[in-house]
Amino acid sequence: MPKKTVTPFARHALERVFERYGVRLTKKRQQAFGRTLVNPKHTIPLTRNRLACHFQGRWYLLACTEPLSAAPPSHTMPSCTVQTFLRLEDASEDDKRILRHDNRYLKINNDAFQVLSAFHVQPAGLPPLVKKTMKRTVELPDLTENELPHDEILSAENMLNTFCDEKSC
Repeated sequence: MPKKTVTPFARHALERVFERYGVRLTKKRQQAFGRTLVNPKHTIPLTRNRLACHFQGRWYLLACTEPLSAAPPSHTMPSCTVQTFLRLEDASEDDKRILRHDNRYLKINNDAFQVLSAFHVQPAGLPPLVKKTMKRTVELPDLTENELPHDEILSAENMLNTFCDEKSC
């Protein structure tokens, strides 16, 4: 008689992981996920009974029957049952605060929960600010009144000076 495979997932959890993440967990992947839940490198306990788990290059937010830290350690399967998979955006503010300061989350460098502060992200593509150090003027060649009237010469000179001040010519 074949041995029945035990996984740490409730049926409801398996339905939710497909619905919310688009991933079908086969029996083999369920067992691998269970081993990942036990590994502290890939699992971060959050508030109440929630966990953040990094499995096969992707973060998951899940709710268990009890907090993982309260469960006795096991090297094969966690003693808690995963009740459901939550959407990443369902992480509470306390969950995000924990993730923001967790070295494992930062080391993976995949901000799937979007918790890192905006000041950590450098805006790309912005040119550096340039200070204006001195006012530059543009000299026009001397023209006679017959070639160009005097008021047009002054108007053109003023426009060029204004333009060059704005653009730092």
